[in-house]
Amino acid sequence: MLFACKECLYVFESKIKPDQCPDCGKYAVRKATEQQAAEYRAYKNSKECKAV
Repeated sequence: MLFACKECLYVFESKIKPDQCPDCGKYAVRKATEQQAAEYRAYKNSKECKAV
């Protein structure tokens, strides 16, 4: 499942909803929107991501 931080907008995958954002540490995690999920998947499947 994809989640996003309401504060820093970091989008990440997790099997369960964490209490804190793994990037900024704030307690502001929510389920990612459809737009955020689509952008995340597009980036993950892009050549740029695979080249890193």
